[in-house]
Amino acid sequence: MSKSERLELALSRSLSDLIPTLKDPRIPLIVTVERVHLSKDGKAAKVLVSTLDKTDEEEMLEALNRSAGYLQKQISQSMQTRFTPKLSFYSDLLKVLA
Repeated sequence: MSKSERLELALSRSLSDLIPTLKDPRIPLIVTVERVHLSKDGKAAKVLVSTLDKTDEEEMLEALNRSAGYLQKQISQSMQTRFTPKLSFYSDLLKVLA
């Protein structure tokens, strides 16, 4: 397993633990982090999330993207990396790969 794959897995686990602690009412109780895709330089991460409630998906993504700075700070405190990637959240795999 490469270093970037290990970092993607660690980010996925950290985000899975942190997202349920957010107190924004637009974020459902159950949000699954499907995949984290790091850029080649490791400075940006696209996070693919899903939820059972598809009706308010846009609001959930907006809330997660607004909380990205807080999540990055929490991750930087728990992980020992040189820098923490900038997080952006998506719900559709096709949007991530585009």
